[in-house]
Amino acid sequence: MAARRVAAVLALGTIAAADCRAQGQLSEHGVTAQTVAGTTITVEYHRPVARGRSDLFGGVVPWGENWTPGANWATTVDVDRDLRVEGQTLPKGKYSLWMIVRQDGWTIDFHKRVRLFHTVRPDSSDVQLRLRVRPDSGPHTEVLTFDFPEIAGAKTTLRLRWGNGVVPLHLVVVAPPLNTAMSSTARAPYVGDYDLEILASTTGGAPIHLKVSIAEQGETLHWRDMSGPEAQRRDFVLMPGEENEFTRARRAPDGQYWPDAGATITFSVSNGRATGYEVEFDGTVVSRAKRLP
Repeated sequence: MAARRVAAVLALGTIAAADCRAQGQLSEHGVTAQTVAGTTITVEYHRPVARGRSDLFGGVVPWGENWTPGANWATTVDVDRDLRVEGQTLPKGKYSLWMIVRQDGWTIDFHKRVRLFHTVRPDSSDVQLRLRVRPDSGPHTEVLTFDFPEIAGAKTTLRLRWGNGVVPLHLVVVAPPLNTAMSSTARAPYVGDYDLEILASTTGGAPIHLKVSIAEQGETLHWRDMSGPEAQRRDFVLMPGEENEFTRARRAPDGQYWPDAGATITFSVSNGRATGYEVEFDGTVVSRAKRLP
């Protein structure tokens, strides 16, 4: 008899657990990611719901409590290149994100320990970066949300919203060192003007032709679009790679050059002089160029 009662309890527990899984968690798992200047920033978190509670900060999250902005497991931020967060350097890596919520300002901590349950609060011994910020306010957000509302060159904003609270973190990607210098002898075969054909498979219609100049500037080679209004012309630095192969770097508004991820330029060379080149993007040829007389 006792055995049957135990079996019945276990069965009911199994059914209840299955019902909970079918209905979903109270704080569902979420991931948001953004690529900025060739750098990917990924936030992974669980998303609590306000559910009519107006006292989220100072109530649900008590003043002075060390809180991970989410639920269940600690919220994590993963960056694959060094960043400056509010002007301070955050080395590339994966971190758990914690916040101490106060009425006069919040403390933001990036911790090296990543896999932490939300009630297992870390101490200060492994803080990689600590910031003090003042939150803003905005329209009500029912489900806790991280997003990237703006991008400009190597800059972006990572924003937390929940209830009427808004916490923006201003991020800048730290420019990587670029290997762009070449000797005059190495540059010489490529310098000249080219007719660039953007293939029909890329434009969705007829091919487009542009005049492009490969020119020297100091110890570097530049790819310059010579067609159309000068203000709209594009200028890339060519970074040498394998023989006769280059990658491009774009100039950001802050004056720094950033690798143009996925773009490769491969020159055809005959008798020490380039006769043309192909441009590949993510392994697909998107344009071809022939040297002009």
